[in-house]
Amino acid sequence: MKIEHHEELFPYLKGKVFHVTPSVNMQAIRDAGALLPNHRLTQSSRFGNTENGFFRLRDCVSFFDYRGFGSREWKEHAYKCLPTMILKRNTPITILFLCESQFHKLESWMAWKEEEAWHQRVIPHVETGYKGRVSLECIKEELVVESDNN
Repeated sequence: MKIEHHEELFPYLKGKVFHVTPSVNMQAIRDAGALLPNHRLTQSSRFGNTENGFFRLRDCVSFFDYRGFGSREWKEHAYKCLPTMILKRNTPITILFLCESQFHKLESWMAWKEEEAWHQRVIPHVETGYKGRVSLECIKEELVVESDNN
């Protein structure tokens, strides 16, 4: 799919939990058969400095959680980190949608608040974590997105 603006993706993301990666990473993900936590910072993130990432430090794979799409809380935090943030001309992204059967394994950002882990990065109401590796069998759909901006 080609988009000009990030909001074109919202109808596809609403109500879903998904991971975003540059499409060039997909072969390594397929070779591993899973999304792997980046606990040791062996992979750089195009979403910014993840050194103090709340879920990374808990050996989790981070996901966008759009189940609360459109709520006041979602609107307050969603634009702090958009899935298309890493989308650039000639550099497509792949969005991997988590199966609903795996939602019970997701860890809430609320632990960040309860632990008062203010020095760690998390996006309240928008980010969630999945402890350990996420088998590709738990991914129900892939969506490749390209920028249509010239």
